[in-house]
Amino acid sequence: MIIAQFEDLHRYDSLNPLFKKAFDWILSTDFSSLEIGRVELHGKDLFANVQEYETRSIEESFFEAHRNYIDIQLLACGSEKIGWNHVKNLSELEPYNPENDFHKLSGLAAETVTIGGKRLCILFPEDAHEPCLNAIEGKKEKVRKICMKVKI
Repeated sequence: MIIAQFEDLHRYDSLNPLFKKAFDWILSTDFSSLEIGRVELHGKDLFANVQEYETRSIEESFFEAHRNYIDIQLLACGSEKIGWNHVKNLSELEPYNPENDFHKLSGLAAETVTIGGKRLCILFPEDAHEPCLNAIEGKKEKVRKICMKVKI
């Protein structure tokens, strides 16, 4: 997992051939003007899912992991915590679904990070993550999230 400020994103261009395009889009986009749903940036290889929801408690959450995509998660409005653990340290809740590139897992977070403002996280296949958590315990918050998918 990489936690980064927007102004530092281009330090990571060399990690994936599509990162430069993803970071250019992040730095040049007014997220408040985007419609909810999928934004195609480079076909199935690079796209963004724009979502709005209320954050949730740890009791309502679960871990997820992906094998074919890297997630870049950022918030256009609000803040949330994301739990992290290495995928090998968690238990399977549901078998991996290759059609959705989604693996549902359970366990405890080894670390948590709060994203929002100009701070985001980049999650690789080994980075199981528990997104959508209340940034302040017990306080739900409506957020607008952009979850970019970058093909490996």
